[in-house]
Amino acid sequence: MGLKRQNIHRPEQTEKLRDALSTTLSLVRVGDLNKKHIVTGISDVAFDDVEDSLQYQCALQNKCEVLVTINLRDYFQADQSSIEILSPLEFVNKYLSL
Repeated sequence: MGLKRQNIHRPEQTEKLRDALSTTLSLVRVGDLNKKHIVTGISDVAFDDVEDSLQYQCALQNKCEVLVTINLRDYFQADQSSIEILSPLEFVNKYLSL
C-alpha cells in the first residue's frame, strides 16, 4: 500500500529526501555490480545476509579501499585483505579527523 493511501505522504519530506540524495550523489561514485560478482555474493557462505554479501562484492568489484557499515559483525568473516571494513566512526576518525 502506497504512502498516499496510508495518508502519510508528505511532499515536504519527499523534497528533503530528494535534496539529500542529490547532495550525496554529488559526493560519491556509484559502483556497478556485474553478474559474476552477484553470483559470488549469493553463494558466499561467509555472509548470513545476502544483501551484505552483495554490498561487499560491489565494493570489491569497484576496487574500493574501504567499506563503511554500521553492522561490523555482518562482515566479521569477510576476507579483509583487499578492503578495509570500518564503522562510520572509525572511518571519520581515520580519514576525516584533523
